[in-house]
Amino acid sequence: MASDDINTVLDEANARAVALMLDKLEDHDVTVIYESVGGVGPIADLAADAMKTRNIDL
Repeated sequence: MASDDINTVLDEANARAVALMLDKLEDHDVTVIYESVGGVGPIADLAADAMKTRNIDL
């Protein structure tokens, strides 16, 4: 789980890199990424966007 006192900030290049990585992962692995960051922060947001685009349910 992600801690509430930690703020993760991604610049545009890193956000795009994470999005590209998520595109290459299997559906299950995208949900694992989402759950491993606790559903919070920019990485979770990118994973949630990928899940929505690919119609992946938790």
